[in-house]
Amino acid sequence: MEKLLLVIPNRCTGCNRCSYVCSAVKEGMFIPSKARIKINNFPHEGYSVPSICFQCSNADCMKACPEGAIIKNERGVIAINVTKCTGCGECVTACPYGMMEQYESGIVYKCDLCGGSPACVAECNFGALVFKEPDSITRKQRGQQMKQRQTDSRPDQKRHKLAAVILKEAVRIPRTANYMG
Repeated sequence: MEKLLLVIPNRCTGCNRCSYVCSAVKEGMFIPSKARIKINNFPHEGYSVPSICFQCSNADCMKACPEGAIIKNERGVIAINVTKCTGCGECVTACPYGMMEQYESGIVYKCDLCGGSPACVAECNFGALVFKEPDSITRKQRGQQMKQRQTDSRPDQKRHKLAAVILKEAVRIPRTANYMG
């Protein structure tokens, strides 16, 4: 059975360690804005919600690419063939979760699960990110999250709206002085 990257939003502290390690692994330096995972902060509520690529089984980004630069590899991961990418941005617009982004050159980037061992999961001390075989509960949670497709034009707007819905649906744990996650 394939493993899935899953988010448990009520465990996220907003520390951004996942985005720092992602950018270090993928970009060779700490540039969280270029990370493949994004953190949506809700300061008035006291919560943060990670945004991840769902590696969709019927990926809109892949269907939208006129060059065939987006493929599903042998592990079921949606990947980008950068030699075929022309930078048109159709996939960025098509992704309903805002997880496709472009470099200044126009070339697209997204999460590829770090070859099967996501660095973000290893760095998440509070267990907000997990990479595991799904069970009935996580499949249901993931399905509910994936139903929240967004149509705004900008990836950051799509991610924020999805995160707001996920936060609304999440079990909130009151944080007190003794709260340890």
